[in-house]
This record gives sequence, C-alpha cells and structure tokens, in this order.
Amino acid sequence: MNRIVFLMILMVCSSLLMLAQETTEQTSTIVNRSTIPQTVDGEQYYFHAVLRGQTLYSIARAYGVDEEVIIETNPDIRDGLRYDQIIRIPVTEQTYVDPEKLRELPEEAAPALDGDFVEHEVKRHETLFGLSRKYGVSQETILFYNPQARDVLRVGQILRIPLPEDEALPRGYRLYTVAPGETRFGISRRFGISEDELLRLNPEIEDGLRAGQELIVPKEETAQDEPEPPGGYIFLPPEPPVARAPDIDPYCLNPVTKDTYQVALLIPLYLEEVEFPEDIKQYIIDAPVAPRVDTTGAVVSPLGPGPTFPRLPPGHKAFSFLPYYHGVLIALDSIRQQGANFKLHVFDVCQDISKARRVTGQPGFSGMDLIIGPFHRQPLNHVTTYARQHGIPVVSPLLSERDQLNGYDNLFKATPSLEEMLQQVAGHVAQRYPGQNILVVHNGQPGAAHIIGEFRDSLLTRVARVNHHYDSLHLSRVNGYYFDGTFVGNRRTNVLVMPDGSTRQPATGQISGVRVLPRPNNVREVIYRNVGMQGLIPMLRQDKNNVLITLIGGEPFLSDYLRQLHELRHDYHITVFGIPQWQDYASIEINYLQNLRVHYFTPDFYDYTDPHIRDFVLRYRELFQTEPDHDAIKGARTAYFFLQALHEFGAGFQQCMPLLNRQGHHSPFDFGRPFGRTGGWENRHTFIYRIQNYQTVDVNKPVEITITTP
Repeated sequence: MNRIVFLMILMVCSSLLMLAQETTEQTSTIVNRSTIPQTVDGEQYYFHAVLRGQTLYSIARAYGVDEEVIIETNPDIRDGLRYDQIIRIPVTEQTYVDPEKLRELPEEAAPALDGDFVEHEVKRHETLFGLSRKYGVSQETILFYNPQARDVLRVGQILRIPLPEDEALPRGYRLYTVAPGETRFGISRRFGISEDELLRLNPEIEDGLRAGQELIVPKEETAQDEPEPPGGYIFLPPEPPVARAPDIDPYCLNPVTKDTYQVALLIPLYLEEVEFPEDIKQYIIDAPVAPRVDTTGAVVSPLGPGPTFPRLPPGHKAFSFLPYYHGVLIALDSIRQQGANFKLHVFDVCQDISKARRVTGQPGFSGMDLIIGPFHRQPLNHVTTYARQHGIPVVSPLLSERDQLNGYDNLFKATPSLEEMLQQVAGHVAQRYPGQNILVVHNGQPGAAHIIGEFRDSLLTRVARVNHHYDSLHLSRVNGYYFDGTFVGNRRTNVLVMPDGSTRQPATGQISGVRVLPRPNNVREVIYRNVGMQGLIPMLRQDKNNVLITLIGGEPFLSDYLRQLHELRHDYHITVFGIPQWQDYASIEINYLQNLRVHYFTPDFYDYTDPHIRDFVLRYRELFQTEPDHDAIKGARTAYFFLQALHEFGAGFQQCMPLLNRQGHHSPFDFGRPFGRTGGWENRHTFIYRIQNYQTVDVNKPVEITITTP
C-alpha cells in the first residue's frame, strides 16, 4: 500500500512538471497520461492525476475508454471532476500504444499510399485511438504514413489515412462530410437510416454534430433530389387544428349529481408504528378534524375534550403527512359551506400493498365516488386497477412520474412530470425570448438524455414557429411571391415569406411530404462537462439577452457556475433558467439569483401575498395552532379542485375537464392526457418564478392594472 501511495505522489509531481512544459498547441492533449498500470483487488488500473482544465471527455479519449466506464470505476466523479483528484482508469487491451514503440517507426518521409485514402483534419478532442477506431486501421498504420503526428496530434493537422476495401469501412458504406447547419435527423433521413443506426455507426456524435465532421453513412442517398435547405431545418409535427373552443360534452349541461358523495383519503399515517391504544387510533381516523403534533412532540386534538394522546419521539415519521390531511379537511369545510355534502373516509395506507388490498376488500368501498391516494406507487397501482373496474376516479397526490398514467384512464396526477414541466418551459422561452441567444446547457447525463433530447427538439420547434410567425408579420407585405399555407397573424395567406434577403429557400415548405421550417440559429446546445465556462463564454453575445437554460444539478456546481456568470454580468445580459431542485440549495448567494435573473420552474409555488393563500394561512393557524407547510397548501388545493368537480358535475366530472380547466390563473390545475384516451390525466400547470427585488415573483401572473377616473 505504501508503494502505491508513493507512486501516486510521484505521478502528481511529474504531472505538474509536464504541465508547465505544455505548449498552446497541445492544450487539447492529456500530457500527464500514466503508462504504469497498478493492480488493485486483482484488476489493473492506471492512476491519473486530474489537472486544471482537464475534462472527463478528454481523459477518456486519451486512455481510449468510454466515459461511463470511468464513472462506474469512480462513482464520486458522476457530478464532476475536481482539480488534483486521483482517478482510476481500467486497463483494456487497446487502451494505449507505447510512444517509444511508435518512435521506432522509420523517420523518412511517409511513403505513397496505394489504393483509397482519406485526408482527415484533426479536430479538438480527437485522439489517435479514436481515429483508429473510426477508420478501422491500426494506430501504427496512421503514424507510419503521418510521421508528423508521432509526437502529438495538433488541431488542424491533415492526416492521410489509408482505406483498403477489406479493412476500412463496412461494405456498402462511405464517408460523408457534415455541412454547416445539418442535423442528425436530417442526415438519417437523407440516407434512409434511423437516428439510432447513425449513432451506432458514428458513436462520437452522441454529444452533437460539428460542421466538417466525417460520418460513416450508406453509399446510396435516398433523397438526393431534396437537398437540405441552408442552415438546416426543423421537421414539423402534423399541423394542429385551428384553435377553437373545445366541444362541451352534453353530459356537462345536465350532469348526474347526488345529495351526498363518498370520498376516500388513503394517506400514510404509520399508525402501526405508534404505541397508541386502539380506541385512540380509531379516534384519529374518525375525527372530523385531524389531530396535530405540537412543539413538544405531543399529539393533540383541536376539538377540545377527547382522549389524551401519548407523546411521539422527535422526528418520528408517524403523522408526517398530517399537514396534507389538515389541508384536505379545510378544503372539505369550505366546499360544505357551499351546500355540498361529503362523507370523508380516511384509511391509513403506506407503502405496504397488503394494506391497500385490505382497504379495497372492505364492504362498501366499491361505492366511493372519489379516491385521493395512495401516496406510494405500488399501492396506487392496485387501488387504481380496482377503482377502474368500478368506475371510480383516483387522484395521485404527489407522485410525478408520467408513466403511472399509462393504461389508467381513471387516474388524475396532480403533480406534473419533469417532461411536462420542460415542455412548458420550452413554450415560455419561445414566447418570451424568441430572437435572443438561447443556450441549452447540460452535461449529457446518460440517465436524462431522453428528457433533454425531447426538450431540445421541442424548444427548436417552438422557436422556429414563433420566428416564422414574426417573419410573417414583418414581411407580409412582400409582393410577387406566393406560397400556400404561410401563417400570418391569426390567419393563413398565400404570401411567401422569406426568412431573410440572402437566401432563395422558402421559409416554409415540404420535404418528402413533411412540412419544414428553417432551423433557428439562435438556439444552441452546450455540453458543459466538455467545454466548461471557458467554452461557454465564446457562445455569449453582447447584443442579445443570453438565456441559459441549465439542466444540471448539484449545489457545489451551481454555486461555482453562478459565481462565474456573475463576474460577466457587466459585459453580457444574462438570464438563467434552472431545475426545480435549485430552489432547495441554501448556500447560493442571493445577489447571484437577483442579478442573473435566475428563474425556477416548479410544480408548486405559493405567493403569500395572494389573498387566497393569506386566508388559508390564517384559518390553518386558528385551527391547528401552527404554521402550514407546502404539503398543507397542496392538500387543500387538490382536495378543493376535485371536491368542487364532484359537487358541480357528479362522478362523471372527467367528461367536463375543459370547463374545469378554465378557472383562471389562480388555479394550479390544467389537466391533459399525454397518452390519449386510454391513459390518465396529467396536471400540466407549471409555475415559473424568479427573484426580483429580492422577492419571489410568478413571471406568468397577469399584471393587475388599476384605472382611476377623475
């Protein structure tokens, strides 16, 4: 062990010495690459000292291993590398070619190439190992014909790489040079393959395309007579129908209502973990107003005289959902004041699915008109399946995953999924910042690649539509050009709108029968782990608002990221959008949030200046002698929405969702069906708020205008 520690210290010292000798032409090369493998637990590894400016991408390419392999070997780097960190690199068969062995090759000028060859210009981050894999030739062969590359690969070098038919490319394939503005989707359509197949042939484009990049593609094009418009294009989904008021189901005009509704609340109270007498447990369930836990840990009843409750130990999870229960009860009392009659049945259902089975097996449970809960996935699936058989709507109170709705047309999900919230952010940014410099900043996280890809595509499409809309408004008086289907204002016209005066391509058209729009050149991606802040700064513009939609978590990352952006605030106008967990980071400087106009998107936002929220807080304090938390407000909002739906439209209220969704800005609910009629309902309402004048402000809240008359 001492020998390994000594070697590690020695490698760090030698690495720092080599770094001082590195030239500016070698900045993209790992100069401190370890060549001495060490054995740990029977496996061989290289120990690599991370130097300032090195990225996981460059280290992986230097050692010829996948980034994910390095992360699996060093789980602590999943959120980022640290300067002077020592990481382990697994030794593989093709990991490394000894530079001394390469220098033994003949030093004379490279011989003439027989047969086909390609001239390859070295790009940033490219390595000898990567080129050997790309072209299917050995590293020694590349160096044999390119002696100028034996010491180091330099950006801009031209390499002559032999391409013998039996070694280079798969039969029936050729190399294709990416043109500026081309997309993976467009290239895959051009050559008649799927995007997945294009990625399999060219794994290096996982993080995006670069103009001038050479890709392996089929020899034959399938759309040679339909060239891609300059600057790329966006394939549009089928044109949505003209906006109009949704059809009102005849049921909603004459709904079937009842005098009394039976509502079940399946909430985790963990009563089996509390040493209460059974009569007290039953009192808790049957009480018309829920108990509370006071500051001493004692469970007390707001009803006055009643059983004496034992004390709970501090931090006990029993009754952790009591605030939500309290909120439901306040909503129930409010709706009763409107003349509605409800009978609330409370069941203690936790993660244990056996409890859910016992509840659904009780006599009379099939007669419920509405079920709120359970709060956990497995019992929720069981209860929803049971309720579907009996025509009972079910509300999932807190779970956000969208897939729980698939196949359950009776399920309502009160919390929007991350996918849905990102769709709402895409719409907000496209409407508010269509012509600005929009950067989607992420780390290419494998687990989030699908969600990030969906968001990027949606943002591109929405910005393209809005840009086209504005182009139509500004240029609709152009005479002499005619094209069917151009969108001008709120109607369609036959005026052809040109995106600018320098192109002859139409602003909209069709390729293979699919409508397209020019790809917005003001929306770009930044893989932050590859380029860092030094790579992001050149993408900022001083003449535009730089909108940075940052889909990266981690409090240390965010603190450093905002600090560096804050230093640029006098040179650039910067607006940052962040993910929901950012709002939980307590160490972030408030000045960063204020001066960088940091926006959060979140499923819940509570404006305590709102009179509805103020009234709820005062009422909650009066009843329970404590402050309501966010769960209490969410419980009240959710229960009130669905109890009112029952009161107005009966058990068939889901047929009247277009009417229920029209409750104005103050309502946190707007339900839609992401899986169509065979799936359930998801709340699409997403709050977007920012720090302004050191206060949280809902940016979508309508501005109140007061007009005074003399």
